[in-house]
Amino acid sequence: MEKERTIFGTDELLIMSTGLVDRESYQSLYHLYQPVIGVKALALYQTLWSELKPGKMKSNYMSHSALCEMLEFSINELMDSLFRLEAIGLVRTYKTKDARLTQYVYQLRVPLAPHTFLNDGLLSSFLFYKVGEVRFKQLQGRFTIDPLPAGIVEVTKDFNEVFDVKGVNHRAFTQKNYEKPDRAKIEINYSFDMEIVKKLTNFPVGFFTKKLDETITKLAYVSQLDEETMAEMLKEYFVHEAYLPLSEQEKRDGCRQMVLQLKKKQTRHRKEKTVELEQTKLGDLHDPEVMESAHPHQYVSTLRKTPQLSKSDEQLVIELVDTLGLAPGVINALFYYCIEVKKQTRLSENYVLRIATSWKTAGYTNAKEALEREESQDALIEKKQQKRESVQRTTVGSRRKPQQGDMPKWLEDEAKQQRSYDQARKKELESSVPDDAELVKLLNELKEKG
Repeated sequence: MEKERTIFGTDELLIMSTGLVDRESYQSLYHLYQPVIGVKALALYQTLWSELKPGKMKSNYMSHSALCEMLEFSINELMDSLFRLEAIGLVRTYKTKDARLTQYVYQLRVPLAPHTFLNDGLLSSFLFYKVGEVRFKQLQGRFTIDPLPAGIVEVTKDFNEVFDVKGVNHRAFTQKNYEKPDRAKIEINYSFDMEIVKKLTNFPVGFFTKKLDETITKLAYVSQLDEETMAEMLKEYFVHEAYLPLSEQEKRDGCRQMVLQLKKKQTRHRKEKTVELEQTKLGDLHDPEVMESAHPHQYVSTLRKTPQLSKSDEQLVIELVDTLGLAPGVINALFYYCIEVKKQTRLSENYVLRIATSWKTAGYTNAKEALEREESQDALIEKKQQKRESVQRTTVGSRRKPQQGDMPKWLEDEAKQQRSYDQARKKELESSVPDDAELVKLLNELKEKG
């Protein structure tokens, strides 16, 4: 820990909070903390709270000089007030420094409850020294809960006395009520120890959860990362956010984004893994056994005839592994189905996820099962489509064309008579029409008369 610290106006700061200040905390702050830390430190503490974004537990980055201008403090007054807040436990300070910039993170702590403050030997003694005996007794009286009158007996009803739980105890606590339906689990052939990651990151207790551990393990499989590399990436990405009360979904989304940004900086370990995958030649890409044994990175890039997986394809693989929970073999079969069977070279995310969701609902567990069942379904759909097109070809508007064998005999006879009459009439009209010689003769006669 630094014994001496100098803050400069150009140094940036970020404010975070671990909770919210309620009415009781404000009472403690004004009556108990303020006499100890002073008015300027109290003003700094309130200003830091006011800089938090609405509905968030975090502020924007700002400089210390901007904070001094708000409070009309010199940099020395700011440092003195800050050190007072740190010493009494209202602020915890963290520092990051690189070659270009120094940044501070100020984590705001909620004030102690009045009875906790007054029962603390050090804090109550220092408050007594600051305000004197008379004021200290007044504060004690202000925050002391009056005892109940003597001679009274508690007659509060117990829970079991009011609510009849005997009949539901058996149903409520049987094991079957808490059992979840069996689901297909992903079997990833990848050794990855999350305990090593947790020790290397040294994040606060509660940051890692069971679902987050599963997500990190799956991401490590997709991107072929070892424990040391994953821990370094987590520490760099969550350098400040690890101390915020983030939701589990926010942590998982952050991990995905962190892995997608990995393409910009290939680590030594990942380069070795990439070379190793490139040297391993795949067999027949149409073979379901190859789909089951190959890593999605290697299979999809080979299927697309590219040296490495694109960012959009990698994002799809992460979504399929982490969100939908598809097995690697089923993911390879899915890309094969979209590209080779459906002939979709440009895969949109919605298109792939729509098929993947239907596969997930169908419960496919391996590549062979998925492709065989989809082939039979596609054949059934094609047969129905051909039947529908056949019906449409024999339809004009809303009426069907009569087939040759559909007409009764009397109607066929009338049709024949009509055709005979039409042919005879046609010949008669053709015979009455003059030929070219007669036409020339008629024209000459008309000219002579004219």
